[in-house]
Amino acid sequence: MLVAELFGSNGGADDGEGRFLRTREVAILFQVSERAVTDWARKGRIRSVRTPGGHRRYPASHVRTLLAASGQADPIDLRETEG
Repeated sequence: MLVAELFGSNGGADDGEGRFLRTREVAILFQVSERAVTDWARKGRIRSVRTPGGHRRYPASHVRTLLAASGQADPIDLRETEG
């Protein structure tokens, strides 16, 4: 459902500009834990903003770009690579 919203049948006319996703939503899209998403944000691997209450929100347009870069909206690995 979230992927459909970000990559809808309208050919990307609605690119999610101005929309923000919750940590849980990003975790579901990338098939990782919420903790992993928070760690990525803390390390600068994914953009985030803070709400007045201190919660993180992730720009939908940026998340969409990361998913698209992975190819066919498959999850991508933002973890540190060893070696």
